[in-house]
Order: sequence, then structure tokens, then C-alpha cells
Amino acid sequence: MEKKKARVGTPWHLWFVGVFFVFLNACGVYDYFMMLGHDSAYYRMNNHGEAVVAYFTDYPILFNVFWAVSISSGLIASILLLFRSCWAVPGALICFVSLICLDVLTFALRDRWHVFGPWSALFDIVILFMMFVLFLYSRKMAKRGVLR
Repeated sequence: MEKKKARVGTPWHLWFVGVFFVFLNACGVYDYFMMLGHDSAYYRMNNHGEAVVAYFTDYPILFNVFWAVSISSGLIASILLLFRSCWAVPGALICFVSLICLDVLTFALRDRWHVFGPWSALFDIVILFMMFVLFLYSRKMAKRGVLR
């Protein structure tokens, strides 16, 4: 006789975490297109000066790849979490690792600290930490059997 695995119910916090991270990553996607699209109204709205415009002019392709991978994989991982897919775990890990690579490159090679200032650097660290939390949460839900 074959034993069936007991189906694990969806905890309420999965919906909260999933929707929160979909929103957060959707904001990141919006920011990506506005910054690389050189939307002057968006730059002004965020009080970015000419240094930021120059920063994103001729933005290196490798940095762009890491940025695109981090925001797209973060959004996809968040959506997969809502669908209770175990693929949310590697998606969140890809997001976190690509974000680490992007931060290391931009702070080391593009002088991000001086262009954007310390508050932006703190914001980047908070986002990095939050993506790590998404990975840990997804992994925990997978181990509990919530994600299939």
C-alpha cells in the first residue's frame, strides 16, 4: 500500500510575504525601466542630478545584466512563491546572488557611493537583506512541504 503525503495547507503569511515581494520587485522593475530609459521626469521626481544621469549613460552591459537578472528573478520568485512552487527557492537565490554581484561591481567600479550618496547605499543594503530574507523564507516553506 502506498503512503500518500499529507497535503500541507498554505499559511496566511505566505500570501502576505508573496504579495509584499511582488510589489517590491514590481517597483524595482519600474525603477529599472525609468532609470535606463533616461526618463527626466523620473530623475527630477527622485531628486537625481546630472551625476546620476551621467552614471546611467553608457551603463556597462555586465552591470545591466546583473541588474536585469536580479529584478526579473526576484519578481518571478515572488510570483512562484504565491503559486507555491518549489522553483521560488532557486529564483530567490539567483536574485540575491546577482544583486550581490551588482552591488560589489557598482560600488567598487562605478563610484556609486559618491554619485548616489550614503542613503542610497543604505537602501541598497536593505534591499539586499530583504532578498536574502525572501530566499530564506522560500527555502523554509519548501522544507515544510508548503511549496511543491
